[in-house]
Amino acid sequence: MSVFRCSLILTLTLAVSSCTHWLIETETRIQVENGTNREICDLSLVSQKSGQTAVLVPDILRKGERSRIYEHELVGEFNFAIFSGDKQVNLGVHKLKGGTVLAQITEEEGRFVMQFK
Repeated sequence: MSVFRCSLILTLTLAVSSCTHWLIETETRIQVENGTNREICDLSLVSQKSGQTAVLVPDILRKGERSRIYEHELVGEFNFAIFSGDKQVNLGVHKLKGGTVLAQITEEEGRFVMQFK
């Protein structure tokens, strides 16, 4: 195979592989809005196996407040939780698809509910 052909194949391969991030966004920018009457903090991911948590949004939010926007390399389904008072509250499993997300947390019938907008 000639040097020209090898360099052409290598160039095309690199061009295609470096452009995939434009097709598949793996970065998620997340902001939380508190729609409850309670103070909430620390939107977190919770491991279903070990129970360990990783805080995504470390802000303390009073009623009606929004957090700052935080960027994370996350795409997929995750188990979320927040803290209200001294209790960790499970928000269930939600899917992150990348891009910018507003996580609206409300309270319905005494339960915390999170929806992405």
